[in-house]
Amino acid sequence: MEQHMADKVPTAVYGAGRIKLCQGDFLNAVREVESESVDMVFTDPPFELTSGGMKSGKLVYPGNEVFRNCGFCTKNIGFGTWIPEVYRVMKNERYFYVMSNDRNIFSIHKSCIDSGFRFCELLVMDKKMTVPSTYYPKRAEFILMYRKGKCRKSHFLGSTVMEARLPRGKEKRHPTEKPVSMIEHLIRCSTLENELCLDPFMGSCPAGEACIRTGRRFIGVEIEQKWFAAAQDRITALLHE
Repeated sequence: MEQHMADKVPTAVYGAGRIKLCQGDFLNAVREVESESVDMVFTDPPFELTSGGMKSGKLVYPGNEVFRNCGFCTKNIGFGTWIPEVYRVMKNERYFYVMSNDRNIFSIHKSCIDSGFRFCELLVMDKKMTVPSTYYPKRAEFILMYRKGKCRKSHFLGSTVMEARLPRGKEKRHPTEKPVSMIEHLIRCSTLENELCLDPFMGSCPAGEACIRTGRRFIGVEIEQKWFAAAQDRITALLHE
């Protein structure tokens, strides 16, 4: 049985009303979220990475955080422990989007189906850049799309392949940050204005920014203090624009 941090890390809350950020373990913070109260979930969860052809590569980020090939220290939370909680808090006829690399698709899918979700689509995020690999160089990441209950009528625009430029340079607040524009697209396709979105592993909070820019409400959870602080700074700056 895996050991988790839910009982070790207290939950701190920033914001109120339309935007709420929680610092703590998702399994702890989600206890405060009512069942069937969330309209959409988007998340890029922690999981172990492949080496991508690099033998000893590492990146150092603010706060001396070291991001190695194997990912961050919080990658050990099993899909089967948190996905059932996502199912619990979501309303019926709503959509769940979860990012994955090619190695974790099957484990995520099993946990989603076991939790009661119904599979909708496998979306491809074309990063427009390649990463070294043992086999073919990798250019894509994947978004598994599920629904709870019946299908909700929505306006799904575009296609199952989305070109998305990853944040770079100063705009990159987190090593695995995803493009706000891509998240905005999913939000607009799947929710209505003022509906509530949740990100259980928000990192530096690109999903929160996407919600502000699209007029949705947002709850985000992040266990690591340095990334929670980055999320706070990001949301504070947006609210004061």
